[in-house]
Amino acid sequence: MNKDTSFKKTKKYFKKATKGGESQAVEVNDKYSHIQPVLAQPLEVIVYNNNFDKALKAFRALVQRERVLSTYKERQTYEKPSQKRRRKRNEMKRKLLELDNPRNNHKE
Repeated sequence: MNKDTSFKKTKKYFKKATKGGESQAVEVNDKYSHIQPVLAQPLEVIVYNNNFDKALKAFRALVQRERVLSTYKERQTYEKPSQKRRRKRNEMKRKLLELDNPRNNHKE
């Protein structure tokens, strides 16, 4: 085998870290500059008289009311705008059918 001697390794010079914890200006990436952090309040449930079952039931109801899990599931995958419109349209149709259903209107 014939080795090519014209190729030489070049040294890479890196900027040394500053001493004393001095901060450097960081360049902001324009791609993500429009995204704001989500400020959310933590969900809290107070346990009275060591009644864990009641507190768990209250916590589940709170999570359900705040739509925590449904929002998480929605954001796990990307939904195309056309699919989102179709889903919303079908949800509205379903709601209208439930309102127009005579079985639900006659509660005795």
